[in-house]
Amino acid sequence: MAKIMTEEHGKYGIDCTNAIWSSEDIHRLYHAGGISFLCDADFVLETEQHILLIEYKNANTREALLHVETEKQYNPFEEKKFWTLIRKFYDSIPYLYLKGKLLKPIRYICVLEYPKGDSVSRKMLRNKMKKKLPFSLQDEIGKEISLIYSVDVMNIQEWNEDTYFGQFPIKAIPE
Repeated sequence: MAKIMTEEHGKYGIDCTNAIWSSEDIHRLYHAGGISFLCDADFVLETEQHILLIEYKNANTREALLHVETEKQYNPFEEKKFWTLIRKFYDSIPYLYLKGKLLKPIRYICVLEYPKGDSVSRKMLRNKMKKKLPFSLQDEIGKEISLIYSVDVMNIQEWNEDTYFGQFPIKAIPE
C-alpha cells in the first residue's frame, strides 16, 4: 500500500512507499509540545543509508502566484527566507534525536519551485547553504560521527529524475 505524504496545501505529495520509515509530523508535534517557535522541515524519510530531511516549497502554484499580487515573489536568497531554510535543518534535529534517527547521516534536501528558479540559481543557493550548515564543524570535531552528509537544492523534476531521490516521486495530487 502506498504512503503519500502531502505538503501543507495538499497540492503535491511524496510517495514514501519505498522508505524504511517516514514522517510528516514534526510541525504538529512541535506545536503539541509547546515549542512551535522552532522551524521544522516538512518531511523525513529513512533509507538504508541515510535520513532524508526534506524541505518543500512550491511558489509556482496558482495560489502562490495569486499571492504575489499582494506580496513579493518568493526568493530563497532573500535574507529571511535563506535563514529560514538553514534553521529548518537545525531545528529538526531535536525531533530526529528523540526518534532515534541520528544514527544515519542526514541528507538535507530543499525541493524548491520558485519564479526565475533555474539549475544555476539552485546550485548557488546550495553552495551558500553549505557554508552555514555544520559541515566544517563536523570536519573539525565529528570524525567518528556524520551529522550531515549533504545538502541539495533541486526542483520537482530534478528530484523525480534523480536515481536516489526519484524512488520517492513527488507528484501533483488530483483535485
